[in-house]
Amino acid sequence: MTNPNVKNPESPKRPVNHSAWIGPVVVFAGAVSYFLVFARFPVLRDFPWLNLPIVAAGVIVSVLGVRHAIARRAGANGRFVSGIGLFFSVGVSALFCFYVFYLSYQVPKPTKLSLNLSQAPEFALSDQDGKQVRLSDFRGRKLILTFYRGHW
Repeated sequence: MTNPNVKNPESPKRPVNHSAWIGPVVVFAGAVSYFLVFARFPVLRDFPWLNLPIVAAGVIVSVLGVRHAIARRAGANGRFVSGIGLFFSVGVSALFCFYVFYLSYQVPKPTKLSLNLSQAPEFALSDQDGKQVRLSDFRGRKLILTFYRGHW
């Protein structure tokens, strides 16, 4: 009679497919770090020079995890887990690319009021030194108003 709580030393232990776990973690870290860290810097916010390769590398590792599970004839659980990891990686990377390359470039449509204006309405803002600056301070001179997209 065998004890079910004791492992059978003759049963082969399947190797752990680390790629199935590492890939989704790398994709998640690459996508989330864009919003938490790199979006603060304009050169990295406008095009994700660092995050895009990290996310792509995570997807590649996930694909290798699925390939590894199929090639090693992993059990149904191993193939299922690696497939879920690949699905998660592709989904998160697709949402990341959708936000960075599509949503962040959407500009609101002009309103009736803004289409009928020939001059900008009077307003006051603080400059970098905290001093109030009014639009009327620049009357008679050429002025370019620039509104940067960002997360301020």
